[in-house]
Amino acid sequence: MASETSRMIQRFLTSIGDDIKSYRQLATLLQEQKSLYLSFDAAKLNQNLAEQKPLLRKLDLHASERSQTMKALRLTSDQVGISKLFSVLPPSLSGKVHTQWRELESLVKQCHALNLENGHSSASFHELMCHVTQPSQHTYEEQPSLR
Repeated sequence: MASETSRMIQRFLTSIGDDIKSYRQLATLLQEQKSLYLSFDAAKLNQNLAEQKPLLRKLDLHASERSQTMKALRLTSDQVGISKLFSVLPPSLSGKVHTQWRELESLVKQCHALNLENGHSSASFHELMCHVTQPSQHTYEEQPSLR
């Protein structure tokens, strides 16, 4: 059982480093996505979104696996549980892991903020396109009757 526990913890720790790389890639794609909304380049926007999908699937999988590991170790999936897990690591590893975990948390927050900005840009883009493609109530253009 101890060796299985060690393997679970090792996979948990490895996934943190992997996710840092993935979140950095995602942050870059999210920044590019915003500029693509502003440049109205639908083809590149679709390509950008297609590149995001595998990263998001991988990140979701790793988060789920980490959550399952925490449950298997009978730890809560919050900062208290993480602190307990990291406290049993050798001192030579603990500092590095804490630093990586804080970086991962920071990248998650950064990507969340970028995604929210892109959501606003997308909504604004959609609203603009509706104004362009549909007659406005503020014009004297004849409106279809609602019978």
